[in-house]
Amino acid sequence: MPTALLDGVVYAFRDLFGSQNFVLFSAYLWGVILCQGRHTVTGIYLASQPERRYWSLVKFLSRGQWDETMVVQRLIGLILEYVSDWVYIYDHTHALKTGEKQFGLHFFRNHRYRKGNTNQSKFHWGHQFAGLGLLALDGPLARLFPVWVKLLSAEALGRSALAAFVSIIGVIPAGLIIFDRGFNNRKYFHHLLTQGHQLLCRARKNAAFYYLPTAQQQPARGRRRLYGRRVHVAHWDYTPVAVSGFDQPLAVAHRVVRSKMCPHPVRLVVVRKRPQRGRTYRYFLVYTTDLQLSVETIIRYYKLRWSFETHMRDSKEELGFDHYQVHCERAIDRSVLLSFVAASLTQLIAWPAFERAHRQTFPALDHGLKQMGIHWYQPQRWTLGLLLGYLRWQHHQPFSASIDTKQNQPKFGPPYELAAG
Repeated sequence: MPTALLDGVVYAFRDLFGSQNFVLFSAYLWGVILCQGRHTVTGIYLASQPERRYWSLVKFLSRGQWDETMVVQRLIGLILEYVSDWVYIYDHTHALKTGEKQFGLHFFRNHRYRKGNTNQSKFHWGHQFAGLGLLALDGPLARLFPVWVKLLSAEALGRSALAAFVSIIGVIPAGLIIFDRGFNNRKYFHHLLTQGHQLLCRARKNAAFYYLPTAQQQPARGRRRLYGRRVHVAHWDYTPVAVSGFDQPLAVAHRVVRSKMCPHPVRLVVVRKRPQRGRTYRYFLVYTTDLQLSVETIIRYYKLRWSFETHMRDSKEELGFDHYQVHCERAIDRSVLLSFVAASLTQLIAWPAFERAHRQTFPALDHGLKQMGIHWYQPQRWTLGLLLGYLRWQHHQPFSASIDTKQNQPKFGPPYELAAG
């Protein structure tokens, strides 16, 4: 049943590919999902249970005639059919590599290095990517769907990152985009607001915010003032606010202010904490251009931003995000993007709204765990790791190393047959 559901979801991309490219697209997605080792092109090819020894997955990634942007748009549209409450999350990530031969590798410092840690290098070769995820919300339930990723140029990381960001925000539905505090950049925010999006970003504790100027502070002639007195959050009055996901009420204060990082007024929300009695207060600052959001929603949204970090780790461990060994820029972009597509489609079939809309659904969680022989783990819902484990358990079969074509035929038939040529 899960296989039939996933086949139907994959077929939603049919009109974006030619006949042979769609077969390769489907085989690649199935290979990414079913592969349990290193997700190189060869490993993905073998995991997709091919009937023919000739394969064209490398050509499909490097020279195939299909548009990655249209795949991203279709993926987002497919997810939004079953999601009513959602936000975007934007961040950067690294993929560590060895050597200098692959395209776009650059040398970057590992700032977490410590002298006492002998298992970690002080410097790394690798690629840097910009990634976008769609965080779906259904009451207390939240799940991240990774939808877009782009390789950044090693020669000009700043300009490349901005260009990649501008290229994607113009082709996706307008929504709220959540950033970490490292993205306090007026250029990012200007392009984002121009395209009709809203932003939610964390600020550093020493960031400069200003009150809106009063009528008395405006000059009699000339340009009107945009910034009033500087904000000092330590002087604000804090009240306890109950926020979903926190055991105790938080001491919160908020105002509509201005920042020189953003061309529009923002709502600044400050959470004050005292780690120990006798210590000074610590302040957590987050601001948004969506002035209609409640304080509780703003704090909850940013708390859920961490799911992007954990999902990137899961994509690297389970879906081979950083296992690619292709060499050209287009092939690298397409390889990591298809790992995102595989992760999103796998999670979509276990989303509550999708299950309600389709009669054929996954079995009950406890029944699926029992089938796989898992008795020591009692999760509350299907996670990405459990979904992948269940699909791989259904398709598990031994593969012979013999060169005999008939002996290497899969026993239960492949999901898709790789076309020759």
